[in-house]
Amino acid sequence: MSDFQLNEQLNGLIDQWRDEIVAATRQLIAIDSEYSEGGGPGQPFGPRIAEALDAALAMAAEMGFSTRNVDGYMGEIDLGDPSRGKKIGMIAHIDVVPAGDGWDYPPFAGQVAEGRLYGRGSADDKGPLVAALYAMKAVKDSGLPCSNHARYLIGTDEESGFRCIKHYLTKEEQPWGGFSPDGEFPVIYGEKGTYRFKCGQQWPAAASGDRFTVQEIKGGTRMNVVPEYAKAVLCGNDRLFALAEQELAADNPEGRLSLSLQGQNLTVEAHGISAHAATPWFGLSANNLLLGFLRRLPLAPAVAENYLHSLADLFADGNLGEAAGLACATGDFGPLTVSLGVLEAGPEGGGASFDMRYPNLEQRGELWQHIVQAFACRQLPVELLQDKPGLLVPKESFLIQSLLQAYQQTSGRSEEPVTIGGGTYSRAMKNFVAFGPLFPGQRELAHERNEYILVDDLILCAKIYAQALYNLMK
Repeated sequence: MSDFQLNEQLNGLIDQWRDEIVAATRQLIAIDSEYSEGGGPGQPFGPRIAEALDAALAMAAEMGFSTRNVDGYMGEIDLGDPSRGKKIGMIAHIDVVPAGDGWDYPPFAGQVAEGRLYGRGSADDKGPLVAALYAMKAVKDSGLPCSNHARYLIGTDEESGFRCIKHYLTKEEQPWGGFSPDGEFPVIYGEKGTYRFKCGQQWPAAASGDRFTVQEIKGGTRMNVVPEYAKAVLCGNDRLFALAEQELAADNPEGRLSLSLQGQNLTVEAHGISAHAATPWFGLSANNLLLGFLRRLPLAPAVAENYLHSLADLFADGNLGEAAGLACATGDFGPLTVSLGVLEAGPEGGGASFDMRYPNLEQRGELWQHIVQAFACRQLPVELLQDKPGLLVPKESFLIQSLLQAYQQTSGRSEEPVTIGGGTYSRAMKNFVAFGPLFPGQRELAHERNEYILVDDLILCAKIYAQALYNLMK
């Protein structure tokens, strides 16, 4: 049988299950599987995630697969004889980020409108999870000969720290290699490393007639999101208010800063554009805008002024880390990026949390020392919160070429492998890469309101995954 005939056989099965695939995705979307505290036995990340994992494993069991729940941390779905050949892996996640407000369609209904399947998790990662599950069913039901066997892993903590896969790998051996349907097509062969760190500073409460004192500063909600809104409330007097108005009139980038006065308090508001920290160039940081303005104002006490002005000097220039002396780039990954995701301050101290995506994977230790030095030069402390090394799989490897062939033959497209700034399960294991569901040129909707996946894309993903899985299993 030719490769074309194999492809058409798998595609035909997927087409038969189109309505089932949509219904299964809607069923999982209806479960709000956001992380929560206080789960019972076997529910390390809360009862809602446990319910969603049970539902996914039940779907697989109904298809005739052998399944196992590993302590509530990971689900296993097996295909084939484990004594034959290599164990080929797939890994997706059942947990989601909070839905938030402002949706045009209910976030947990899985509503289909104008060819789009809406809902939190539709694209990240419940839709792709279901697509890969039906791809596995297509390989099984096709009866095509396979020299290897497969294990599909369903994770429960991808959005909050990868504790699921870390726990799993202490108990089980990882598959030979495979893919995660939680990235981009045609195939992601590299992911930037990630540093997350914070800088906090305390200062004595102070009142000064000739300088502003900080009452409140707040910008951003998550480290991995470019903040769209930030504000500062400053206490001052008429002379200081006039100075602030003068500075605003002299420079107000795109009119995104505004002032309002109530009694002795001046409120400065900054309106940016939200984006994922992995692609900050699609956004505009409200924290950077706010710090850039505060740098032009006198603040008290001196420790507070040094802290806020130094943050502005180091990071308010953009997202490339140039002012801090951190800028670098490589041919595979492009430039380093940094985002000040969360900024907070009050009368007695402040804190700033950063998300950095770096391309120079071999110099990660040296890079961290450069970060420490940049803060030390300003008499500021810095604390490392997360260190996630990146990954780089050779483009000519069997894994990459097998997935690329499946993508190109099934989709009829010709794009080449890419790298990303985001992080997936792949960096937690060896010889794994992210593979779809986002097609080249599409906007990333993960974590945004009105998240959706096109129904046609969902079905095409299932076809691509089926061919990819068979390429690796045969």
